[in-house]
Amino acid sequence: MSYGISFLRREPGQTWPDAYEALEERAPETVDYAIWSTVAVAVRDVLGVVSEDLLNCEVTQLSTGLMVTCHLGQWSVTLPCPPTDEITASLREVAEIVERATGLTAYDSRLGATLSEPADYARSIAAFDAVAAQPGA
Repeated sequence: MSYGISFLRREPGQTWPDAYEALEERAPETVDYAIWSTVAVAVRDVLGVVSEDLLNCEVTQLSTGLMVTCHLGQWSVTLPCPPTDEITASLREVAEIVERATGLTAYDSRLGATLSEPADYARSIAAFDAVAAQPGA
């Protein structure tokens, strides 16, 4: 079970859960490689040693698996394991990089809420941990 953050644009009158649902239904978009390049360079500065897949627009921190992707115009930050205290700061910093470059907002679909403050990330991680602790998760 992996931890993930989506990035959304909310239209006027739309709730965040509606914006997330619209993201799932939206037609694929081409990647804006100028924005991707800006994000990739900034993320490398934060994460240090990374693997970069330019064709698939992915940057992955080798030591943690923290990954930033832009797949068919849909941005996400994922982690293959529960976030630890050490990783959380990098996770927030990477999400802020994506937000600044794209104008999108970090969103946790488990909470149905945006992530903008450290306390938001703490709630998001607690919700993930609660689900991950359930039998069969």
